[in-house]
Amino acid sequence: MTETPTAPSLGRRIARIALRIVLALVALIAAFAGFVFWKSERGMNQRMQVAGEPLQIPTDAESIARGERLANLRGCLECHGADGGGASPIDAMPVMRVHTPSITRQGPTANYTGQDWTRAVRHGVRPDGSVLLFMPVGDFRSLDDADLGAIVAYLRSVPPVDHQKPRTEVGPVGRMLYVTGELPLVVAELVDHTTPVRPAPPAGPTVEYGRYLAESCTGCHGPNLSGGKIPGTPPEWPPAANLTPDATGLAGITEAQFVAAVTQGKTRDGRTINPMFMPWRQFAQFTPDEVTALRLYLATLDARPAGGR
Repeated sequence: MTETPTAPSLGRRIARIALRIVLALVALIAAFAGFVFWKSERGMNQRMQVAGEPLQIPTDAESIARGERLANLRGCLECHGADGGGASPIDAMPVMRVHTPSITRQGPTANYTGQDWTRAVRHGVRPDGSVLLFMPVGDFRSLDDADLGAIVAYLRSVPPVDHQKPRTEVGPVGRMLYVTGELPLVVAELVDHTTPVRPAPPAGPTVEYGRYLAESCTGCHGPNLSGGKIPGTPPEWPPAANLTPDATGLAGITEAQFVAAVTQGKTRDGRTINPMFMPWRQFAQFTPDEVTALRLYLATLDARPAGGR
C-alpha cells in the first residue's frame, strides 16, 4: 500500500527541486558569462600580421595646412581631442567607455613610420600586431596616400601633448554584443586586408569624388548608407539617417536643403541636429564642390528603406 506524502514532506521535496533548478540556472549563467569573457578577451588581445602600405609623409606647409583641414573634416580630432592629445568620446557603460590616445609626437604614435600609420588607420592593427578597438577602419580604408600623408604631416607639426588616457574599457554588455556579432569591437576582423588602396579621383563636383568622400559616412550610416541603429551606441542615441534616395531618406530633398543639412545640421523642417549624433560642425568645412559631389553621388544610390544600413 502506497503511503500518501504529507504536506510538509511534499513541500520539502518541491523546495529541493526548485533549489536544484535555480542552481542549474546559476551554473548555466556563470558558464555563459565565463565563455563571453574568455571569447572577448581572446578577441581583444589577439595579434594580426598585417604589413600595411608604404606611405610618404610630406613636410611642406601646404600639405600641413591641408592635413589640418582633413584631420578636422575626417573626425580625427573629434575622437582624439581638439589638440590631438587623447580624449574620452564615448561613456556608455555597461557597453563601453572609449578612451583614445594621443596622436601627437608625444603619444604612442610618436615613432610611427608611414607604414605604421597605414597599418593602424586602414587596418586597425598596431605595429606590434595587437588590434585597435573601435578604430573606424571602414571610414578610412580607402583614404588615399595623399590625404593620409597630409593628415600625418599635420599631426607631426602640432605641439606634443599626451593626456594619458586609460585604455578603452568594454563592459559586460559590450562583451556579449561583441561575441554575438552585434558590436564591431575588433574592426580588424571585419576588414579585407588585401584590397589595394586606389588614388582618390580628382577633387571636384563629380559623382566619383562624391563616392570617395562618402566612404567616411559608412561607419554610422552603414555600408549601404541606408542608416539604422549604430552598433554599440547607447539606447538613447537615434538611428543614423537614411542617405539613399528612398522616401524614408533623401527623396525629394532640394539642393538648398541638402547643403543646410550637411553644413548647418538643419533638418527639412528647420530643426537643428545634435552635433553629437551628426558632426555637421566638421562638415561645415566642406567646400561647395565637395558638398555638390556628395549630393550627386548619394543620388545615384539604390533606394533602400531606412534601417537596412
